Amino acid sequence: MPSGDTLRFATPAHHWDEAFPLGNGRLGAMVHGGLRGARVQVNDATAWSGDPGGPARALGTLRARGAGPALLADLRAAVADGRDDEARRLAQRFQGPYAQAYQPFVDLVVDVSSCDEPDEPDEPATEADPWRRYAGRRLDLRDGVAHEAARLGGADLEITWFTSALDGCLHGRWRVAAGRFGLEARLRGAQPGGPSALVLGEPAGRAGAQVRLELPADVAPGHEPGRPARTSSGPAPTLVGYATVLVATDGRASGTPGHVSVTGASWVELVLATATTSRWPEPGPLGHAAEAERECRARAQAALPTSPDAGDLALRRHVEDHRALADATRLELGPPVDLLLPDALERATLGERSQAAFAFGRYLLMAASRPGAPPVNLQGVWNDEPQPPWSSAYTLNINLQMAYWPAEPTGLGACVAPLVDLVRVLAREGEAVARELYGCVGWVAHHNSDVWGWALPVGGGHGDPAWASWWMGGAWLCRHLWDRYEYTLDEEVLRDVWPLLRGAAAFVLDWLVEVDGVLVPSPSSSPENMRVRDGREAALCAGSTVDVALARDLLSHCLEAVDVLGVDEPLAPRWLDAVSRLPRPQVGADGLLREWPDGAPAVDPHHRHLSHLVGLYPLDELVDDPWDLTEAARASLDSRGPGSTGWSMAWKAALRARLGDGSAVGEALAEALTAAGPEGGPWAGGLLPNLFSTHPPFQVDGNLGLVAAMAEALLCSSRTRLHVLPALPPGWPDGEIRGLRARGRLGVDLRWASGRLVELVLRPGADGEREVVADGVHRRVLLRAGTVVRLGAGLVDRAA
Repeated sequence: MPSGDTLRFATPAHHWDEAFPLGNGRLGAMVHGGLRGARVQVNDATAWSGDPGGPARALGTLRARGAGPALLADLRAAVADGRDDEARRLAQRFQGPYAQAYQPFVDLVVDVSSCDEPDEPDEPATEADPWRRYAGRRLDLRDGVAHEAARLGGADLEITWFTSALDGCLHGRWRVAAGRFGLEARLRGAQPGGPSALVLGEPAGRAGAQVRLELPADVAPGHEPGRPARTSSGPAPTLVGYATVLVATDGRASGTPGHVSVTGASWVELVLATATTSRWPEPGPLGHAAEAERECRARAQAALPTSPDAGDLALRRHVEDHRALADATRLELGPPVDLLLPDALERATLGERSQAAFAFGRYLLMAASRPGAPPVNLQGVWNDEPQPPWSSAYTLNINLQMAYWPAEPTGLGACVAPLVDLVRVLAREGEAVARELYGCVGWVAHHNSDVWGWALPVGGGHGDPAWASWWMGGAWLCRHLWDRYEYTLDEEVLRDVWPLLRGAAAFVLDWLVEVDGVLVPSPSSSPENMRVRDGREAALCAGSTVDVALARDLLSHCLEAVDVLGVDEPLAPRWLDAVSRLPRPQVGADGLLREWPDGAPAVDPHHRHLSHLVGLYPLDELVDDPWDLTEAARASLDSRGPGSTGWSMAWKAALRARLGDGSAVGEALAEALTAAGPEGGPWAGGLLPNLFSTHPPFQVDGNLGLVAAMAEALLCSSRTRLHVLPALPPGWPDGEIRGLRARGRLGVDLRWASGRLVELVLRPGADGEREVVADGVHRRVLLRAGTVVRLGAGLVDRAA
């Protein structure tokens, strides 16, 4: 029986966005379900086009073409003089080719048939009995297990799928209580390569198959139709991958190249493992293909249960591991939800959809981001397109950051480790880019990256600087490194990432120029928006609002880190001076927070990006700010209007939560948690049938950003203040959340009824003092590590 919130479909998936996602960080699987041609589309998080040397080769080519510090001086002069067209052309000379693309890996296709009756396809039989044998499928979000049920040859067939982070494999299980069945499993590589049989030297009850894959040297983004979609080979070896499938059964099993067959079974246990020659996140050349093949086979052999009891044990261990994260934070706006999709997207209440979206978003981060694997890309770890939208890469001007917004506040801090690894790779590659291209110390990352640590601007020399020229990707990523410390107060965590913070801050210091007595980043832009100057569109400036906010945030936190760690930092006096000379945000004549320093109007006043509001959320410089700019931020958000892409609606919901506007949060959630329509256009979001958030197309950041927005609506925290239920949506009148995390190593449980606080439980992991605010009541609370504090309505003390 379901153990928590569940998603259901009555039929197998007809389309990829109806399949259930499974994942263990390294391996992602989209389980379509069914008995005939049942597809499981499999990804490996390390499977990308390109090779480790690509970034260095591209940097060398740019330098040979004249890009470097002298050209930067010309670009800065053009920006300072307002020569917008020239500034655009100069910025394009810094653009390298595009980052590489995340690639599909293999398909596992399964046919199940009865040994007691003639085959019947699981196709519609009559209108009255549309699925003669298939009884439906469900995804249990608390357990991380997909279940299917069917009637096969007069017997009940149970099918179970899960991806174990403990053994690194996808597991499939088939059982009947009576009778016998047959099973055919085929591996199809999504890349060139070849199938092979595995000779296991075991009894007839075991068999295996394997495929070898060769990843391409280059995959162009779809918005570059003039380039070859796929280039197979290049100047260096590319990734080689393997997928191995093994089965154990009480029937007879046999293997042929790429194919496993079982007959006369009452149970089958299947595992699928993947491996590539990637050495993520280590530098240097790729590994050897023979090593990857041995690793893949060994992982599958170690994970294969050889009996139903062993399969039960593997499932139990997976569920225990999954629940340790899933149960860390639980939102309950009513009983556990059981949504029959896709109809529930229109019929369920906002509370039911919100509860499911909260659990599903956390589930996706757990499935796509585990230590030892690369971080979530634009599509998490799930992609079936050889030329995926925006390369399914890492977009650093909002999307990657948003994907990790919910990690710390909702008990998934362990899932941030892959992001930290990526920042290390970026810093390694970005140091040479900062030095060679710009003559700056430290390290830089721009708006786009990949598993190889791509740190150059992209655009191929013709990309619009509005999206291709942005220099603060590293600075924004460093906020997540600081959050790791601020939520845990673990000095060893801070000491570990200090070189990354310091390197990013050193670059930002060199990127500042003096303009009218203040220091501003130059050149600068506001991703991916433009303004109108002298009748022309212009992207570049000196000191966009977002860039100044990110610079202030990074430098301020580095100064605090110096004090916490007690390090002797020679740059600290210059950082302190720079923070004091950064300009405050400005309000235009229209009452809106300025996006650019000159106050020029935006080309698109309803643009999906909300970059100039970064100081409100996810940063906190406009929370109780001394400049009294909250109303200007609110007016700016109002001016953007409703709707937009999935991730933009999530950001709007989080901003509304930070502004304390529960009604607006509810409106934003209602928009974001509605079925996406085919007529919405390129910037119309919503939810796909399986609850994936869409840009369109699917992007995981929308799902994860919504979790962060919901958490923010329930608790806004700083190291000194807790605002409880600051923006409760009217559609959530009663509810409970357990296991929220607040900054300063503090766990928080909340319960409310009729829109007002009933109980607040504080679980401090460190001594301290907080101002607690709830329902207009303010109270200072002393905290002692390990001593639980319980407060009721009106923040009065409650007995433990």
